[in-house]
Amino acid sequence: MVVVTPGVDFIVHHVVRFSVPSGLFAISLRALSASYGYPLPTWALALGTALFIPIVFAIRIIYKSFDDKRQAAALGARLATQVQGKYPGNLDILAIMRRLWDTGYPADGLVELFKDGAEPIANMRILWSDMIFTAHPDHIKAILASDFDNYAKGERFHKTMFSVLGSGVFNSDGDMWKFHRSMTRPFFTRDRISDFELFDRHADTAIALIKQRMQSGHAIDFQDLMSRFTLDSASEFLFGHCVHSLTAGLPYPHNASYVPPDSSTPQANRANDFARAFLEAQEIIASRERFGWIWPLTEIMGDKTKEPMKIVNDYLDPIIQEAITKNKVKPISDEKKEVEDGETLIDHLVRQSSGKCVEISLELK
Repeated sequence: MVVVTPGVDFIVHHVVRFSVPSGLFAISLRALSASYGYPLPTWALALGTALFIPIVFAIRIIYKSFDDKRQAAALGARLATQVQGKYPGNLDILAIMRRLWDTGYPADGLVELFKDGAEPIANMRILWSDMIFTAHPDHIKAILASDFDNYAKGERFHKTMFSVLGSGVFNSDGDMWKFHRSMTRPFFTRDRISDFELFDRHADTAIALIKQRMQSGHAIDFQDLMSRFTLDSASEFLFGHCVHSLTAGLPYPHNASYVPPDSSTPQANRANDFARAFLEAQEIIASRERFGWIWPLTEIMGDKTKEPMKIVNDYLDPIIQEAITKNKVKPISDEKKEVEDGETLIDHLVRQSSGKCVEISLELK
């Protein structure tokens, strides 16, 4: 089976999309010139055809800008301030964001985009496509809570995130999102998330690792530690199977003078592989979003999430299969929508689905 990479699919799609109108334009131009008895030379026809797409693209950008201003005025709203880069399409801003993403910390370079005294919102307008960043509490509240339905993720976001998030609750809109939400919501009641015994146990493990590492005189990657704590707590709470990434051991600083010999067990290696793969997959899709609509061009040779997601899926698939076997995949029943004692999220999803109407693996991933 031939696997088309995101980059190849992007190129083919746009070649087809642009070649048809360009071809029609060339045919019309030649026919028009011939009808007046002045056949165009080949070089002029080729030049006109080559300039057709950029001109149409520029007209669309100008019209979109005008239409946005018109709609904002009709609503009595203001457009977010656009960041003005030095190069067309704010390519210099994109380059800066990419460099800071690779070498800095989250949000590095974004705050600097806000003008002094202005509200913390800006449109980076990467490659003439809106990319609005906001740090205003009211905006965040509206997007995530009070006006949630009005902020759909959209088709581009779905396609960008699909290879990792599938079509589950984190990557769907409208009725599909409500459907997934209704499936998982009973599992997140106050009574269930108020049981802190599980979280305390993993917190004790994390604290013990901190003490052990500090006694040896080495620094701790706190972000890595919190990632492992979250992964272990969430996997046991949701799946009933702990990844045990904390017990796999913490990484040592790159400049450590002495690193003990690796004595990891196969289980510890598997836990580390899963943790690294899961983090890598998240970093890849986050990086895609920063490239905007041209992100597939960075994956012409292959889908970068394929390898890490294979590791993630290899770990999760047996857990999902075990839940399916254990619960016998019962059809949805209105009388059994509450969460049973000792039931995990996977058990709950399997029990509420028939296996035909819900892609359980996508819901969980």
